[in-house]
Amino acid sequence: MIRNFHTNPMKRFISLLALAAVFVTTAGYAFFDEVILLKQELQVWETTQAADFTAVVAQLDDITAPVFRDVPSEAWFNAYVSSLAEWGIVSGYRDSAGQLTGEFKPGNNVTIAEALKMAMVAAKVDLSVCTAKPKNVEAANHWAKIYVSCAEASGMRLFRGNVPSLNSPAKRAQVIAIINDAFGEEVLPLYSSFRDTAGNPWESDIAYAALLGIVSGDTDSNGNPTGYFRPDENIVRAETAKVIYEKIKDAVKTTTL
Repeated sequence: MIRNFHTNPMKRFISLLALAAVFVTTAGYAFFDEVILLKQELQVWETTQAADFTAVVAQLDDITAPVFRDVPSEAWFNAYVSSLAEWGIVSGYRDSAGQLTGEFKPGNNVTIAEALKMAMVAAKVDLSVCTAKPKNVEAANHWAKIYVSCAEASGMRLFRGNVPSLNSPAKRAQVIAIINDAFGEEVLPLYSSFRDTAGNPWESDIAYAALLGIVSGDTDSNGNPTGYFRPDENIVRAETAKVIYEKIKDAVKTTTL
């Protein structure tokens, strides 16, 4: 039904805006595909018609930002991913032309660079003050250069000394430490109650996050805690979204008390 627009892109844009509230709130993927197609057509029109549709494309980005074709409404991570998208913390994957694909890929591993960006955006770190060239050699030509520069300037612990590769999968404990540092937490020297975190370099971070209710460790098939955290295993994008969501919720609660 949506594809029956035999008219120019601007008229279709107006029609899509009228339909946006209905289709976006019901996770209409056909609608999302139509928006993606329209954005591409508008960019072609910018060239052939000598027109500027930058503002229109931005509005279409606003419509589609919270919608991911691979984040089902019934998925346990839907609320966390959707909230972070709505708040502008995540936007999903882009194609080679820089266009949003409508995919979040919740099961993909999070890299060190991705975790750093998500944490800093969530913590509302002022990137404009991070003007120094990063000491990290890998960061020099990396898309996360500005975030690494801020991490070094603020003394984030993971970015001192032997820094892991920015493109390497982030470990569960590392992400907790990155989030704590991004939010400026003074982590107390705590012992973790998890069975597998004793002696881990980020044990205090894990214990602190557990104390605040930001993490709770693994559960069995019945939802009962197993006592394990798996600090040195990779963390996926859906799990990272949940941790950041819980951290934001805790920060808001703390500031309103």
